Amino acid sequence: MPTALLDFPPPALSILLFPFGLIVGSFANVLIHRLPLEAAEDRNVVTRPSHCPSCHAPLRWHQNIPLLSWLWLRGRCAACGWRIPFRYPLVEVLGGLVAAGSVWVFPFGTLIWWKGLLCGWALLVLFFTDFTEYFLPDAIQFPLMALGILFALPQLFWPETTVRIWTTGNGILVVDRWANGLQPAPLWSLLGEAVSWKTSLIGIVAGYGGPWIFERLYVLVRNAMVKAAGGQAIEAGMGMGDFKMLAWLGAFWGWQAMLFILFGGAALMVAFALPLIILRRAGAQTLLPFGCTLALATFPAVFYGPAMWSWYLGAMR
Repeated sequence: MPTALLDFPPPALSILLFPFGLIVGSFANVLIHRLPLEAAEDRNVVTRPSHCPSCHAPLRWHQNIPLLSWLWLRGRCAACGWRIPFRYPLVEVLGGLVAAGSVWVFPFGTLIWWKGLLCGWALLVLFFTDFTEYFLPDAIQFPLMALGILFALPQLFWPETTVRIWTTGNGILVVDRWANGLQPAPLWSLLGEAVSWKTSLIGIVAGYGGPWIFERLYVLVRNAMVKAAGGQAIEAGMGMGDFKMLAWLGAFWGWQAMLFILFGGAALMVAFALPLIILRRAGAQTLLPFGCTLALATFPAVFYGPAMWSWYLGAMR
């Protein structure tokens, strides 16, 4: 194992990973634009080349460089002059920041680093598809449920597996293959046990089934009260995509973290929706992007959820 990898500082790793994150952010823009489209050929992100969403002119390679092309073209299509939304460079930069910041919060090169990186990029796509189209695509969420289970399998079949790494001065360091990285993350702290396959499965079932039952009960009670008052009934309170999002987040981080994400996302949604309702800019029939607030609640729930729960239990004594 090269010694340079062991001694690589997080700022240098961030600089190296940022360009790769820009490329992923560019692909995320393709997913955000195409997955909500109705026609199957328009949703093709594998064989259909990049093109202008307005005039459908194919993009040349130098028009498809993340961030730099948008700056060079001054935010306009070279063929038709269509103004490229600011969302495109924003998503690319956020994709780069997710990659650059991952080595500060997760041990670089470990299983949980890959899990956190994929989770961050997936939440980036889902945030903007829900924000722009009120849509959380199954093409992303179902594979993430399976990945959440797969991430737990190495620790099941090969528990306490260690690897030997050469260090400076010809020393040998023995570390846990799944929980320790070549480069420690300055902000990393392992809270609780690793997510097991059982916890992951419970996260999927509870993430989908729990909110579904709660939503059905809410709709039944709400409609009974509204009908008694002569109002109009509603069919649903949450979208099915929200349930699937909670399911794969439960598979990734366990059912405990999923509950924190659910309540945190609900609290953020109330804080967002309440002023709109007071100002009469939203009502019972207004669609609100709950997936966005779930995405925003994920990071604090995963990292600070156990600490907040311990604080709450201590405050209740």
